[in-house]
Amino acid sequence: MLLAFAISIPVLVAATPAETDAKADVVTTSKLLKGFVCDKLTQETLAGAIITVNGQKVYSDLDGNFALSTDADGKCKIEVSFISYKTQSVEVDTNTASNLQINLQQQY
Repeated sequence: MLLAFAISIPVLVAATPAETDAKADVVTTSKLLKGFVCDKLTQETLAGAIITVNGQKVYSDLDGNFALSTDADGKCKIEVSFISYKTQSVEVDTNTASNLQINLQQQY
């Protein structure tokens, strides 16, 4: 009776220096933009407002708060919309923006 054994030997393949350098050059830093959306006249917060930055869309929570990360470095445009309110566009600097307050005006 002849028994055959298969031996598995792991083979390690090292990346070339060019491959590792190319991967090291790709560094992205995300900035967190956060704030809240409210009615301009009553200052009541608005739940469900749509906040869009560079094609990324989030909704304000039940207290009107929102938070999103963006790769934009420097100035970027935030667009905020809500049913029966005028759409508001705000330009912010991602390096200095902290807690943003976006006031929306009702459409009549």
